Amino acid sequence: MTIHIPTVFLMIITVSGTLALSVGWVTRAKQDRELLLWTVGLFLQTLTYVLFFFRDDIPSLISVLLANIILSASYSFFLAAIGAFQERRISRKWIFAPPLLLGVIFCFLMDNISARIIVSGVIFATQSFYILLMLLDRQHKIVGRGKYLMVIGLTVTIIVLAIRVASVIFNPDAITSMLHQTPSQVLTFLGVFITLILMTNGFVMMNKERADYHFRMIAMTDRLTGIWNRVRLEDQALLELAKFERFGHPISLIMLDLDNFKQINDKFGHVTGDLILKEFCAVVQRSIRTTDILARWGGEEFAVLLPNTGFTHATSLAERIRGAVENHEFNHGLRITTSAGFSTSHLNDTWNSWLERADKALYRAKAAGRNCVKSEYFPKDEVQKGLSKTNLIQLVWRSAYETGNALIDSQHRALFENANILYQAILDNSPKSQIYSLVDSLISDVEQHFKDEESIFQMRDDTEYRHHQMLHRHLTNEIKELYQRYKDDDLRGSELSYFFMYEVISQHILIEDRKCFS
Repeated sequence: MTIHIPTVFLMIITVSGTLALSVGWVTRAKQDRELLLWTVGLFLQTLTYVLFFFRDDIPSLISVLLANIILSASYSFFLAAIGAFQERRISRKWIFAPPLLLGVIFCFLMDNISARIIVSGVIFATQSFYILLMLLDRQHKIVGRGKYLMVIGLTVTIIVLAIRVASVIFNPDAITSMLHQTPSQVLTFLGVFITLILMTNGFVMMNKERADYHFRMIAMTDRLTGIWNRVRLEDQALLELAKFERFGHPISLIMLDLDNFKQINDKFGHVTGDLILKEFCAVVQRSIRTTDILARWGGEEFAVLLPNTGFTHATSLAERIRGAVENHEFNHGLRITTSAGFSTSHLNDTWNSWLERADKALYRAKAAGRNCVKSEYFPKDEVQKGLSKTNLIQLVWRSAYETGNALIDSQHRALFENANILYQAILDNSPKSQIYSLVDSLISDVEQHFKDEESIFQMRDDTEYRHHQMLHRHLTNEIKELYQRYKDDDLRGSELSYFFMYEVISQHILIEDRKCFS
């Protein structure tokens, strides 16, 4: 089958002209600078192939020199359109130099078509490659899939131009005119036809995807403070819960409330109140980690989602936020405090059950006089009402938890049982002397277990030895620190037992240990 090159030119003219009119019509309504620049580039492509089509009927200065300058200028406009899309400044030399350079060189090569093909191929390929680099620049990340259509189109363009240049270099007499029917000529102009469609569709899709992303961000961002809103937090929380269920990575949630905020609005007005809310968000953002997520829950209530964070670290983070707010001098020299309640995710938690516990903890913080941090655990008055006799949490050993090492598995089972005994004793409000004895025994068992585990890793020259040894030291120090706080009446027994059950058993034994022995 023979492909008629003038027919291909007509196809390119029809497609590029139609695309230019379509994009231009959209641009007329939206007035987007990047779309306007792209439209100009498409019109220049159309004009170029009109001049190529009438190659035999018009002077060479127009059909060759001017047409190639216009074609290079179309790439410059495509480049400028990408720059406008990415809101970056493009050096003028990349816009004006290629067409000017091509025009000057062509003035000396009007009688040498092979040299013209090589020069134009190199310049067009360089322009295409620079556009490709801009699209793939990580510092100017483009949202969506539209850019991949453009990347494919530009890659095809570069490859086709390289083949065209190579064919002329190795066979200078292969192409004698613009309309000469050769495989490289046909491949070149079919490539132009395909890439115009790919690149324009990709660019329009990029604009649409950016607009969609912008609207999504507006819908998921609090307009006053600029942080996430309730909808976006809930979506992220569900993702984190799914990770927790699959991988066992702990997550915590802190609920924050500005104390007596209504009085600030009443006394200083809502404008000042809005400034306080913005300033409060800035203080909290400085107090949390980059991986933590701050969101406005409603009014003067906020939430902080803490990925990969267990009970102990959530406690310290909540206290850090509370202290930072208390010590910060707000607008008008105001001193403001915040109450905080937090909850750590449990197995089989739903978003609502997890949120409810954090919300109840916040309520207890406000009921306790505000400017304090409360966790999800049971206050002493609830224990005295009869909940203490209920076995609310029970660690159950399953065969799936076995590591295959008899010593380690027997120690794990014993730790399960002893942690349950300690937790029940605390719920039953047993005498402190009895609880001290249980904790001392449990700490001794944990230390012996860690020691035996490290010996096994060291004997088999396990690469995990150092990492596990570090985890053991950290957990041991945390246990002893919490135990001392419990003795000093600075920590509830439920919080101490929860550390054993969650951090030591659920997180370390059931995840870290099983990874090493599996």
